[in-house]
Amino acid sequence: MVLGLFQMIDNKPSMFRGFDNERVTDKISAIVKGLDFSGDRMTFIKQMISLNRVLSSYDPRESTSFRTVDEKAQDPTYFIATYFDTKDIDQALWVYRLVRLLTRYILLSDKFFETDKLEFALIAKRVRAMIDEFLLNGTDKDHLKYSLDYSLTRFWAFWKFEQLIKCRTLAGNTFSFKEIRQFNLSKASDAPIVYSRVLDAKLPSFTENVSLVLHYNQALLDLQDDWEDIEEDVQADMPNVFVMAAIRDMSYNSIRHSNNDAIRNIVLKRSDSSKASIIRLVNEYQSSIRNICIPNDLAFLKSLSDHYADILRERISYC
Repeated sequence: MVLGLFQMIDNKPSMFRGFDNERVTDKISAIVKGLDFSGDRMTFIKQMISLNRVLSSYDPRESTSFRTVDEKAQDPTYFIATYFDTKDIDQALWVYRLVRLLTRYILLSDKFFETDKLEFALIAKRVRAMIDEFLLNGTDKDHLKYSLDYSLTRFWAFWKFEQLIKCRTLAGNTFSFKEIRQFNLSKASDAPIVYSRVLDAKLPSFTENVSLVLHYNQALLDLQDDWEDIEEDVQADMPNVFVMAAIRDMSYNSIRHSNNDAIRNIVLKRSDSSKASIIRLVNEYQSSIRNICIPNDLAFLKSLSDHYADILRERISYC
């Protein structure tokens, strides 16, 4: 797998050579010009999914070995925000490419800190070099490069925090609601600390309120990831907010020594704290987002917030 990743990263042709094809850009242009978040929310979500499929399908860097990372790096939100604010397809593609590279770098670094496997650090270093190379083509390359250098350094602190939470969990500690919220917001801080800096450099209407909404949205998405990864995280002894809430009702050892098929049932059905804490967290985020003022061109971000919150409540409630 590692050899395949290195070969892929060493591939020299343009990362998005498909986008040089006029037919492809026309297809992307047709989809984004049809985007409308003023009407039915689910229609807009379906349009986003369609756009995401087109954007990702023409990225030659996808491969079977890189799929897990790339699936999480495929988010058209920043592309749409850029297009709605600038009406410039090329600018939106540029932002999409850079944010995707940054996401890959952070996810690979996260893999290294979780597994302590050097190959992930080496691959992340190569992706970091690709980011620097990509920025050389930008008109504000110096400002954004140093801004991102600083931002990435700030985010590194989260991985130390994650290790602290892991140690406390294994030691049998419990976590308050505020501690669970702080962990979730810290985990999602790549959105305001890193990705938002790209929008700040490129969007005329950008405000820090936009960064705040993106932070909450990422926190909601991270809650979805934790919901999907409960068994995997317990097996690897990695922090998971659903588990952090559940161990207020039972010991962590009783969860980790259970049959893998029983872990989700124990965490979600035998613990009153797990469901209650996460639903409270979702409600808090959604309430806060509704009170944040952002530019009209970027109001779709708040529609996404409602969508993420509704999905989480539905999944949690039916467990």
